[in-house]
Amino acid sequence: MAAAVLVILLLTALGWWLSRSTAWGRQLGMTMVVLLIGLLVTNISGWQPSKAAAGWISGPLTSLAIAQLLLAVDLRRVWPDARRLLTPFAASVLLTLVAVLLGGLVFGSWLGAERSILAGVFTATFTGGSLNFVSVARTLQPPESLLLVATAADHVVFAIWFAVSLWLGQRGSRPEPETPAPTPAAATNQGAAAYGLALLWGLGVLLASQLVGLALPAVPSILVLTTTALIAAQLPWGPSRRGCYDEGLLLIQPFFTVIGLSSPVGGLLGEGLPVLIYAAWIVALQAAALLLLRRWRRWPLAETLVASQAAIGGPSTALALATSLKRGELALPAVAIGLLGYLVGTYLGLIASAVLFTPAAL
Repeated sequence: MAAAVLVILLLTALGWWLSRSTAWGRQLGMTMVVLLIGLLVTNISGWQPSKAAAGWISGPLTSLAIAQLLLAVDLRRVWPDARRLLTPFAASVLLTLVAVLLGGLVFGSWLGAERSILAGVFTATFTGGSLNFVSVARTLQPPESLLLVATAADHVVFAIWFAVSLWLGQRGSRPEPETPAPTPAAATNQGAAAYGLALLWGLGVLLASQLVGLALPAVPSILVLTTTALIAAQLPWGPSRRGCYDEGLLLIQPFFTVIGLSSPVGGLLGEGLPVLIYAAWIVALQAAALLLLRRWRRWPLAETLVASQAAIGGPSTALALATSLKRGELALPAVAIGLLGYLVGTYLGLIASAVLFTPAAL
């Protein structure tokens, strides 16, 4: 495990260096660079991290990053932004369901008896993220081979849509005015102190959320973590949390390296091709229809993309997209809207599976 984690961190460090030292890296941004590095490494070499290493990155480290990002949130500014995300998020969920049902009819003969199972897991994961995927998969109990192919297809199409969303958002955003940098000595001393305190805040929130989770085992851990972080963010001593946002933004990058490394395309181009095409159809149709609807309804681009990501990838990836687009005010609304997907995604997945169920699936 340790060696795999080290490789992931080294690839992330390479992405950080390329995003700062090359013109194309600065244009793409660190998140897209590390995602692309992961995709290239796994599809050229075939190497993938162990489940334990990927689980540690996606679990404790990403939880720390989420805590750090939310520790910088001012609740007084949340509702106006959350309200702007609600309508495009609802549209994203509805469009996902329509795309799943249409795709089930169009590709039904190709998908065969597995159609209803795929409809269920893809509806679930594309209306709230992988937590819903796991919940519906446990209920429908697909064969292990189908589950592996569906998981890979989910990762591949999500990674592509996240990269496209990031590119669209960066291309459509207005450049922010640069602030003058402090003197080198002051920046070094102040930065070290700020980041050290930020780390203590983040670790404290993780510990507190673990204790609360033990007392409330029925509550999803993401709800416990985000609630604990938000309460801590409203406490006094704001200056001691000054480095949380930047530190959280850096710590969440290995998560996207893992996503890239978990997206092998080769295995999907054979027997898994129908599954990949079905997943790509769902995300592409949702994305295209949402962007057209956005032009008609004049929704802001960043808000629309973050809302779509909350549906396709869930709260964590919506938060990551908002911060990567330098829209920190959308961080908490992205998580809040994404949590709605947790509430509805499992039910919608089971409904979609039932609608497309055929006796041949028995």
